[in-house]
Amino acid sequence: MLPLVFFGIAAVSALPAPQASGSNTTIPSNTTGTVPNACAQVSQATASFLAQSPTATPSIAATLAHQCLQSVPNKPEPARKLITSLKAFAGWQSTLAWLKEPPPSYMLPAVDILGGLNNISATAVAGGFASEYDFQLSIVELISAAHDGHFAYRPDVFKTFIFRNNLVADLVSVSRDGKELPKLYHYSDLVGNSTSPPRRNGTFPPAITKINGQDAATFLGQVNLKYGIYQDPDSQWNSQFQSYASPNALPIIAASLFFQGPSITLTYDNGQEKAEDSIALVRKTVDFAGVRSGEDYYNKFCNPDPSAVAKAFAAAVVETATTMTGSATPSPTTIAPPSSATNTALAPPAPTIAGYPLPVVRDNGANVTSGYFLNGTGYDDVAVLAISAFAPSGDFDSLTFLTNFQDTVGNFLLRCKQANKKRLVIDVTANGGGFVIAGYDLFAQLFPDVVPFQADNIRLTSSVEDLARIINNLPDEVAQNATREQQQALAILSQSSVVSNLVPGGVFAPNGAQLTTIDEILSPVSLRGDRFTAYQQTPLNDTSADFNLTGTGNRSDPPPAVFRPADVLLLTDGTCGSTCTLFAYLLIMQLGVASVVVGGRPTAGPMQSVAGVEGAQVFPMLEIGAAASAAVTLSNGSSSSNMSSELAELAEGYALARAATATNPGSVNGKNAFSAHDAETPLQFLYQAANCRFFYTAEMVRGPGAVWRRAVDAVWGDPAQFCVEGSRVAVNGTAGGVDPRFRAPVDFSAGASVTPGVGLSVVVAALVVVVYMI
Repeated sequence: MLPLVFFGIAAVSALPAPQASGSNTTIPSNTTGTVPNACAQVSQATASFLAQSPTATPSIAATLAHQCLQSVPNKPEPARKLITSLKAFAGWQSTLAWLKEPPPSYMLPAVDILGGLNNISATAVAGGFASEYDFQLSIVELISAAHDGHFAYRPDVFKTFIFRNNLVADLVSVSRDGKELPKLYHYSDLVGNSTSPPRRNGTFPPAITKINGQDAATFLGQVNLKYGIYQDPDSQWNSQFQSYASPNALPIIAASLFFQGPSITLTYDNGQEKAEDSIALVRKTVDFAGVRSGEDYYNKFCNPDPSAVAKAFAAAVVETATTMTGSATPSPTTIAPPSSATNTALAPPAPTIAGYPLPVVRDNGANVTSGYFLNGTGYDDVAVLAISAFAPSGDFDSLTFLTNFQDTVGNFLLRCKQANKKRLVIDVTANGGGFVIAGYDLFAQLFPDVVPFQADNIRLTSSVEDLARIINNLPDEVAQNATREQQQALAILSQSSVVSNLVPGGVFAPNGAQLTTIDEILSPVSLRGDRFTAYQQTPLNDTSADFNLTGTGNRSDPPPAVFRPADVLLLTDGTCGSTCTLFAYLLIMQLGVASVVVGGRPTAGPMQSVAGVEGAQVFPMLEIGAAASAAVTLSNGSSSSNMSSELAELAEGYALARAATATNPGSVNGKNAFSAHDAETPLQFLYQAANCRFFYTAEMVRGPGAVWRRAVDAVWGDPAQFCVEGSRVAVNGTAGGVDPRFRAPVDFSAGASVTPGVGLSVVVAALVVVVYMI
């Protein structure tokens, strides 16, 4: 899915199991000792396998794939160039200062991203890496240490293999009663082939106690700390296991781009052991023809020449412009209508969403939104709204999804009112985000009289400032006599969700004041020794002929709230991320809604309700590079051409050409999000414990009904009976007010105002992107 304006990275997700139309047969190989011609063996065996089974997915021993990767040489000069380019993109990551020196509330180790990249570059230049794989793995592990679902980069040595081990593909973490500490089991052992666990007299199947001879929980915790994208250990733990809301989740040790060892051995509490060799699947898009050595591998997969880099990036820019023009908002108040082909291609939705019971209301095939009424004594006045994402899982265009999402929520609330439901559980387990406007519309329908708080900022790098000023100071002749190349550059900038944050008139301060000059937007805010733009918010009250947020336009008179905040409960598994976090924090911090969390590590005590990425907007690297390239094109020969080397690096896009996936090379968290009470620390680094925690039971893993009933019991029933020991935390009050720094008028005295040119707002009509994904 191309991360542009409407379509983007909601969060990095667990790697799905590769699908093949034929069987996956492992190609045998000698994996003991050194294999100097490992890549040649891979090439020969893959070609032979595909000649016999062209529709199947070839697989080889994981060790052989790793030996091939280890034979790929690291070239110091290209390595230095890659790091230089990547640093220009990583500089847009909004959280660098807090990652380097996190507050006490942050649960994970500190990491210096830019300093770490410098160290990697120095090591490469000195010849300190044994292979290109080791070099690029060090990059991945450094970025992974940010534990930010919006911050990702996968370089090109990882184009070829996916490492798998099916022995650990169905692990689940289950408690006997929801309060006792959970143990690890195989899901298949718990549920068998029937609808009830294959247990007799209350006994459970054997539990897994060790992985590769190490305590199982410790082993998984170390892997999570190395590669997990969630910003606390409990949510990292939950992300490894399948559940009703994430049936395709896989542990990192079961499916990874990175070698996790030659085999896995499990030890069970009955003394039994099981072992399985790991394999490497060869990606369908990979052609090993002609690869006889590590040098050949480098030349084929890791070595774009300068002209190829330029061509690859130019093609990406063209694709970006085409995609944006075809799907983005052509004006601040209009969303492009969906094509009739998209609508007619949608199949009627099934009665139920997979893994969930029969709903009262469900979406029209997006498979992420549904509503339920609970039954039984103590539950008959409870409704449940389950939202597993704020973006569709199927082939939907943006307007179709948003309109149906809005209608589904509205219909469900109407049904709740008609059925006299008094309490509401909002289930956002495994919700990794999606369209920002969907999250805000849900809040607006639930509480139409509450104005949601917004305060974000962008790290003020030299390239951010250059980009903003070039756009703001476009000369008149660009608008009047634009060449075809300039027209394309203008189209890119006008449709960019990155650029929309830097255009005067389309950005507002948290106090509601419109930021009408570039100096107001760029007026530096200093936090932790780093520079940021002014605090800002995106307007939510623009009207449209096609879609309006609840409370605006043709939806300006919404029905009153059906439920009081005190009668609403937020249910999460901690992996709520991106748009989900913005919605969740509006409930928790602005309205004092109670939250309950399920799962987490096998330890007692509290757990965060929200621990996915808590940034305000993802910036795809491809879009940053495209905007930089467009700005450079428009500034050539003008007074704005005195730009930083950083912007030139972004425009060249070498790191993008060296990515494993050309259409989605990576992303950064472009905007910090703040609570109303704290202008110093982004939400990403605040600890927000749920009011109660319970563990998954075997019944809960099989379906959500038992989870919903336990959530009701734990918060509105008897918390002492149902909450994990030490996990009960008082519900947030709504007192505390707004931090004065958000209410203060904008101060742009840091520098003299630059006389603007005609500006992007005059050159093109489409400036503010009202729908974007995070």
